[in-house]
Amino acid sequence: MLSKIKQFLPGSSRSLHAMHNDIQILRDNIIRFQQETQEQIERLYKRVETADNGINMNIDYKFDCRTIPMIESIANDIDAHDEHMKMFAWDNYRKPGESIQDAKKRFFRELPKAEGGLRLLQLGCGKLLGEFDALCKDNNIDYWINFGTLIGAIRHKGFIPWDDDTDLGIMRDDLERLQEIVRSDRRYKITVVYDHYVHCRQIRFLYNDEDIPCFLDLFIYDWAPSIDNDYAEKQRELRRTMVEEMETDSELDFWKNEPYYSGEKNCNIQKHFDSCLERSKEAGLICDKKDAVGIMWSIDNLDDGKQRQWVYPIEDLYPTQQIEFEGEQLKAPCNPDIFLWSRYGNIYDLPKDINTHFEHVNHDDLECGNANNAIRKIIASD
Repeated sequence: MLSKIKQFLPGSSRSLHAMHNDIQILRDNIIRFQQETQEQIERLYKRVETADNGINMNIDYKFDCRTIPMIESIANDIDAHDEHMKMFAWDNYRKPGESIQDAKKRFFRELPKAEGGLRLLQLGCGKLLGEFDALCKDNNIDYWINFGTLIGAIRHKGFIPWDDDTDLGIMRDDLERLQEIVRSDRRYKITVVYDHYVHCRQIRFLYNDEDIPCFLDLFIYDWAPSIDNDYAEKQRELRRTMVEEMETDSELDFWKNEPYYSGEKNCNIQKHFDSCLERSKEAGLICDKKDAVGIMWSIDNLDDGKQRQWVYPIEDLYPTQQIEFEGEQLKAPCNPDIFLWSRYGNIYDLPKDINTHFEHVNHDDLECGNANNAIRKIIASD
């Protein structure tokens, strides 16, 4: 074995040193080659990066300076053409001596009612709304019809023909009193659904009968010590912080898989709303009724959508007035125009969602079956 190993070793000490020097030179050459290779790679990366930046900057320049202005110009042309066609249509529709605004009001007033399952659902919701009004009056609880329901009352004296939900506004303290009353009333219930898509609490007033799909959406408002828009912006900032905290809370991972989560007392979700509400109180953004000069959208349903105004003077809401809706006399803000303008602008402009309005209930399912029978039964009852 030793003789075989010796065959691979230098014959003398001098030869061994020479071999060592050769190995060291080879090692130095390898290191130098690695360094040169790395430098070449880095130079190549820089050239690629420079080229990439140049391409991107050129693309960005063309998009910012050419494409975007072109898109904006096309959009402006379409909007202008749309307005011209509307003016032409309204001018041809109006009667002699009738203003265009009066023609618009007549147009919406003469629209036919909904039919089939949708109309049945509307009538059922109208019945529930009348009972809700009576319950609130009996217990000295304030509310007001809001959003699309308020438009319907003013424009149609009932439901918008393509609408299938009912919107109400209510102050937080009145909602809490209502919840206490409903807990001991076997006819009705109030449910809470946590909506992950918009991080809000959907609060609904319904019949206890599961076969009846009719419901009323309750939108919460809080008392505000100021009507300064800065207060509303600070409130919105608190809500955005709450949403960020929700998104990073690992305890809420289940919510992403079940975005419409039912449960009035889900502690993991509710604690974020409670915490945000406390911060709002501590910051002096909301207050008790006795110190209030306005009302503000609550953090429960505040969003960053098309709303133009988030806080209103109390005198725009109270005292509420009576308004006709599907044959019932219901409560509405004393200055409904400011509530509607802040969200919709001119309610007599042609809406864009006539054919795309979201269906909260499948209308075809109401043509027959248990839901059909249950709604017809409550409509027929005194």
